[in-house]
Amino acid sequence: MKKRLLKSIRPAQLVLIGDQLLILFGFLSALMVNYRILSINTFPIHTIIYFSIIQIILGIIAWLGFGVYRKVIRFFNSRDYLNMILIVASIHVLNITLDVIFPSKYFLKPEIFLISFFITSIYIVGSRFLINYLYFYYNNSKTIKSQKKILIYGAGELGVFIKKSINSTYNGEFKIVAFLDDDPLKINRYIGGIKVIDASKSIQELVNKNDITEIIIANNSLNPIVKSIFLKSIIPLNIRIREMSSINSFFGVEFNLDKLSNIDINDLMNRAPINLYDEHIANKLKQKISMVTGAAGSIGSEIVRKLSMHTANKIICIDFSESALFELEQELKTKFPLIKFNFLLADIRNEHILDNIINEYRPDFIYHAAAYKHVPLMEQFPWEALKTNFFATLSLAKLAIKYKVEKFVFISSDKAINPTSVMGATKRLAELIIQACSIENHSTQFVTTRFGNVLGSNGSVVPLFKKQIQMGGPVTVTHPDMVRYFMTIGEACQLVLEASVIAEGGEIYIFDMGEPVKILDLAKNMIRLAGFRPDIDIKIEFIGERPGEKLYEELFSDEEKETTTRNEKILISKKSKIVNFDIVACIEKINSIEGSFDSNLYKSVIKEFVPEFSFVNKKLNTTNKIYEYSLNSAIIK
Repeated sequence: MKKRLLKSIRPAQLVLIGDQLLILFGFLSALMVNYRILSINTFPIHTIIYFSIIQIILGIIAWLGFGVYRKVIRFFNSRDYLNMILIVASIHVLNITLDVIFPSKYFLKPEIFLISFFITSIYIVGSRFLINYLYFYYNNSKTIKSQKKILIYGAGELGVFIKKSINSTYNGEFKIVAFLDDDPLKINRYIGGIKVIDASKSIQELVNKNDITEIIIANNSLNPIVKSIFLKSIIPLNIRIREMSSINSFFGVEFNLDKLSNIDINDLMNRAPINLYDEHIANKLKQKISMVTGAAGSIGSEIVRKLSMHTANKIICIDFSESALFELEQELKTKFPLIKFNFLLADIRNEHILDNIINEYRPDFIYHAAAYKHVPLMEQFPWEALKTNFFATLSLAKLAIKYKVEKFVFISSDKAINPTSVMGATKRLAELIIQACSIENHSTQFVTTRFGNVLGSNGSVVPLFKKQIQMGGPVTVTHPDMVRYFMTIGEACQLVLEASVIAEGGEIYIFDMGEPVKILDLAKNMIRLAGFRPDIDIKIEFIGERPGEKLYEELFSDEEKETTTRNEKILISKKSKIVNFDIVACIEKINSIEGSFDSNLYKSVIKEFVPEFSFVNKKLNTTNKIYEYSLNSAIIK
């Protein structure tokens, strides 16, 4: 019978009964304090019984009315405790009112109810703190061996939110060992019982001593350079690093550590982001009609976004990929409803279509981002690289002159310097076209921007590594000594806009991108940032250099002189001597082998006009040699 009775009583009912007993004990404790300590002789038994019954009745009504007994104690927060104290206060205010109404023989001094309020509040709140402590202590004792240890970088609002969310969501599965922060006012202080440690000092001993498995960065005002240095010091420890940038991402959603962002590889760049936004750029672009080729690509789409942010008058977006163009259209129309866009599905290799487009829209600025840039593929299909990177650029440049376009900005590559690939060599040919056009006396100003590798761009190494890591490896690196210059997509496109405004014609603009990055180190860091250990959890394989690749990239050729601009991060490359580039002869020579599918034949022709082009003839395995071909026999009839 007793067992059945105990089973039928729910936790909420136990809370209701227990709290009423605490209310009663609180009232009786107040009476004891008043009568014993203050030495009052009379002890009104009947009055005490009456008010004890009233106290319990009012408590039951309040607990039922406000649903206090239904709230789960381990999830109580500061607001819940405040509400409970207010409810206890209201019970005692009603008791004081009844005390005044009752006959004088049942009168109790108001001080008794005041004392009762304080004591009862302590009993009610204290009991919940005790239950919470015992609950978490019990759970922690069960999971202490399997607990995962966490450090939180950021002892501010975000960090405290994560601490509370982890403790209330994961039931002791994780233990917050310490906060890390660089604020001197917080260091060595305690927040919620957790010590704040100086983040600028080495934490390797702390990590090893406590078997830390994860660090969560919860500081959205962290300086990029400080963040980069911190990440580089932590990555070798092989612990998972994640980040939370805003509480808003969890509004209306259950907290989950898996929803936190992984650290972006961009954060490892040991320099502050280059910000070129200037009011004169915005003013210059505001009333202009801009046309972007390759607008749906990684570079082109970012240029379009930045033009939209600068409130360009109208933006003409041209691309040959229907899906990518459609997605760009949906995004931009939502983000920038006040900007006028035209999305055109067109092949820039068709000069007739380009003529009609430029004639209709009359752009002030042309940003030429469309190109074939995949190095190994262009080694196999050099005729396609020539059609897009060379002939399309030539057609677009002629039309810019024809329709008196104000500025023509060509987006080149560091692979155009002393090229070893068809992709780089065709980009160099396009640079020569832009240079030749800028020498001529006409109204259009031609300018080139030369990039290193852009982190996260389509076809770049970062998305490839990410995909390989997600699949469990291996991560493939071509050569252990290969290095590259890197910049972010945003920085690359800021350079384009800056060049389009300040250029006077004929310049090649280049970013000072700091020190080059070793590709092997990049692969290892990306594996570590994903929470794995290189060559233990995920293997790294060396697959050999791909056709056309070189170990080291260059930003300037031997014939170029670099000069500075008003922005120390931007350099201008100018030729020490004018290159004699015969466009007509180049076109005729390339057209003469049209229809051939011999890649070496195309490479040899390109080398005649780009002497610094170095390539390997696969048939003879010989470098830097021009071969004699019978054009008649090479052409496929």
